Amino acid sequence: MSALNNSLRAESSQKSAAIRAPTRDDRSGAGRRDRNFIEPLARGLSILQAFTPRDTWLGNMEVSERVHLPTATVNRLLKTLQRLGYLKFSAQRRQYKLAPSVLGLGYAAVANSNVRQVLREHMQKLADSHHMFVTLGQRDRLDIVLLEICHSNSSLLTLRLEPGARLPIAETAMGWALIGALPDEEKDYLLAHIERRQRLRWPAVERDITRALAQMKRAGYCASLGTWHSEISTIAIPLVPADQSSALVLGCSSASPYLPTSRIAQIGPQLVALVQQLAQKLPSSEI
Repeated sequence: MSALNNSLRAESSQKSAAIRAPTRDDRSGAGRRDRNFIEPLARGLSILQAFTPRDTWLGNMEVSERVHLPTATVNRLLKTLQRLGYLKFSAQRRQYKLAPSVLGLGYAAVANSNVRQVLREHMQKLADSHHMFVTLGQRDRLDIVLLEICHSNSSLLTLRLEPGARLPIAETAMGWALIGALPDEEKDYLLAHIERRQRLRWPAVERDITRALAQMKRAGYCASLGTWHSEISTIAIPLVPADQSSALVLGCSSASPYLPTSRIAQIGPQLVALVQQLAQKLPSSEI
């Protein structure tokens, strides 16, 4: 299982590395440019997102490749972020890494939200009762960012993923479940971006998403049997507050032999009931 853990860490790092700097069109509705969108700020934030737990130090060229911006632009942004205290520069390495100020922003976001506190107890009970790995995520463009992770001590699967890790929306049950919870206009816009990103793989990806959305409509949850990784099966379900203004997604994973279709059919309805209960406790202002 250690080889699997190493593979998952690498895959998560590689897939989160492809972070294109957002444009006005990314944050507005389909095809509509937002006059309130400040592109230089968006580019600066994309620089910070290029760093991952696996890639602590990055040079100018590496960052440029990840955010798809000219090296001269990246160089100015890196130096600005360094002066503001969000990056540290090593003259010996000639590379940058995230500074504690970024960590402070993350802790502030966590401290100002009760979502993790409300959900963690239920997630841990779920992990312990079914001997699974339970994750909570939220969408960031074409990724699911993991916010909380719980696992059972008796679980047969231990994923070496931490809060902040990214999973691809297009290829994971958590991503499919979240797509199913989106309003139609936002869903169509997201799928159009996924199609452009996937290109040659789009027909297969579209089949998986269509199947998952049909399962969501029929059962309230969707499942992935080794789609993202051949040794892992996952059940996922969206968690939407009562006013349906935003969405989280809950995932339950196990080694594929221990989460067959028959067990998914048993656990799935329990997840649906749990999420219906939890949705009443999560006002949109907390998400």
